[in-house]
Amino acid sequence: MTSPEPLKFATNPWPGFDPLYVARDKGYFEEAGLTVALVDLTSIGASRRALERGQVDGCGATLVEILLAADQSGLRPQIAAVVDYSNGADVLIGTAAMRNPADLRGRRVAIEPGTLHIQLLALALASVNLGIRDVILVPMPQNAMPVAFADGMVAAAVCFPPESNRLVDAGGKVLFHSGQVPGQVVDTLVFDGAFVARRGADVRAFVGAYYRAMDFMASHPDEAHAIMARRENMSVAELRQTLGGLHYVARSEQRDLLAPDGPVARSLGQLQGAMMSLAQLRQSRTLKDFLIARELIAERGAMA
Repeated sequence: MTSPEPLKFATNPWPGFDPLYVARDKGYFEEAGLTVALVDLTSIGASRRALERGQVDGCGATLVEILLAADQSGLRPQIAAVVDYSNGADVLIGTAAMRNPADLRGRRVAIEPGTLHIQLLALALASVNLGIRDVILVPMPQNAMPVAFADGMVAAAVCFPPESNRLVDAGGKVLFHSGQVPGQVVDTLVFDGAFVARRGADVRAFVGAYYRAMDFMASHPDEAHAIMARRENMSVAELRQTLGGLHYVARSEQRDLLAPDGPVARSLGQLQGAMMSLAQLRQSRTLKDFLIARELIAERGAMA
């Protein structure tokens, strides 16, 4: 028997969230007793705004979206799972003549506001002893970046596939990537705390269906990758190239990742400091503020 009220979850194009579409197409949500509406949006910022407006119950989110949603809307975003961390997929791309991020001083750099772009750019600039104020930030949706770069409106852009592939095809050069800072750029499944309080069992079932899809992807990669490639509007070969730039996080890894002194907590603290220095946040928070009740997502005590 399925839940009478659909669970609405927003995603943007990104392979880390695509196992949700495998779960949908294979019927795993229905078998878990859920009616799920996956809401396809063009950007991760749009997913956050849908959550803030109450249009969806949860969304795919980076730590940036979690911090902004809590700070700007008063929501209590709760992390149900860390699904992946970027290991080279998120990139800073400049013109072919550039050698490294130091060549961006005084240049126009495209970023999508309110996303992890600011985190990656700050890390890239810090690697050459520059700061955010040493470049000219040009806000735009990620899907507008290939045209802006090709037209010379910006000298560089922070993005991820498929747009990063388009920029490289247009002659761009990777100046910095998330593989240089492993474990610091994570993607999560997040739900509004009020929804969790009402339907915690459904959240647990939703996460279980996600991991069931992950198991299917491991045992039937061709079928799973075909579903994911259709979602991303790219070829299977291009999808598999993209997958090389991320690490899917197993359910058994959650405990260590979300430990009080673990990598997600450290990353959150670093990111929050950068965002507060740019006056993007008003209040400081800790990872504990965003952790869902562990019994809702634990599997035989794996996160106890």
